[in-house]
Amino acid sequence: MSTVLVTGGSGFVGSHCIIQLLKAGHTERTTVRSPKKQDDVLSILDKQWIEAIDRLSFFEANLLSDGGWKDAVTGCDYVLHVASPFPSSVPRDENDLIIPAREGTLGVLKFARDAGVKRVVVTKGR
Repeated sequence: MSTVLVTGGSGFVGSHCIIQLLKAGHTERTTVRSPKKQDDVLSILDKQWIEAIDRLSFFEANLLSDGGWKDAVTGCDYVLHVASPFPSSVPRDENDLIIPAREGTLGVLKFARDAGVKRVVVTKGR
């Protein structure tokens, strides 16, 4: 089976991707902005009776910086990029949301390319 990185594993879409990939037998990696978010992901998996936790590893990475991304993608066959910056309130300027999302996606693509990832799937917001 393949090794797949799902960015934003603590989010709604990311967590559901993780569930399906683990059920399918893949080795799974996910990124979280903070180690505290690992418990959120594990709680979701526990509620779904996912027993493949030994095939899941966590990497701390933030779309707003390059830290952690190289380690997260190294050795991966595929990347599902579903993470996106999500502010706690509506930004005054739409670019406060668009620019970090764009730059974060470009960063993930760059690290995936450099690591020899076979394919990257990028989701888009509304």
